[in-house]
Amino acid sequence: MPNEHEIQKQSDIIKSMGDPTRLKIIYLLQHGELCVCEIMEALNKPQPTVSHHMNILKNAGLLKWRKQGVWTYYKLFNPKIVDNLKDLIIHL
Repeated sequence: MPNEHEIQKQSDIIKSMGDPTRLKIIYLLQHGELCVCEIMEALNKPQPTVSHHMNILKNAGLLKWRKQGVWTYYKLFNPKIVDNLKDLIIHL
C-alpha cells in the first residue's frame, strides 16, 4: 500500500477531477495547449470562475502553464490522463 503522502496526493487528484467543469477543462486540453480566453469561451464561463477551476487542477499537479503577455496558457501535465479516465469508466 502507498504511504500516507502518496495516498493524500492521489486523493487530491481524484477530488480535483470530481467537478464537471474541471472534467470539461481536462477534455478541452487533451489536444494541446489553450489560452484561458479560449477555455472561457468554450465553457461560456467568466474569467474568475475558470481561474478558480484552473488553480485547483494546477494544485493537483495536472496542468503545466506559461504566461505570455496578459494571458496564461495551459496544457495537461500528462495528456494520457483522458485515456486513463476513459479506461476507468469502461471498466466500472
